[in-house]
Amino acid sequence: MKIEKEIIEGFHKKTASELFNYVWELLDKKDRTIEDDRMMIHAAHASLFHWMQVGDAENDYLGEWQVSRVYSTLGKGESALYHAQNALLICEKNGFTGFNLAYAHEALARAQLVLKNHENAKKSLEKAFREAEKVENEEEKNLLESDLKSLSDDFSQA
Repeated sequence: MKIEKEIIEGFHKKTASELFNYVWELLDKKDRTIEDDRMMIHAAHASLFHWMQVGDAENDYLGEWQVSRVYSTLGKGESALYHAQNALLICEKNGFTGFNLAYAHEALARAQLVLKNHENAKKSLEKAFREAEKVENEEEKNLLESDLKSLSDDFSQA
């Protein structure tokens, strides 16, 4: 039984990780089709599902964050907001700060921007920038600041 459990857990981890990376390939794809968009939504949800079977709170948070990012990218604000709020709740429940909490606020800002709730988007973006100041890892900080600057640019064009 122990071997069977390890095989099942390994399957969930491998599948979750591969689907997570596949979603990023689709998010980065310049000429995504409607079918690509459908696949991206389902792959993001499937990745989250598999992480929920075997992952930890950070995997759960990251899955919710990625699902929110997909929906924001596709202009589906209500769904993006729902998953961004889930990501933030997981961060708060688990005491996540810095990088993860900043990205939870980034997700909220993106979703609010899609919904044209500019005041709420601005508040979330400000929280993300404040939390980004706590990030010590240089690579993570650069990635986060780049995403926040891009979002800030989107905000100023809205």
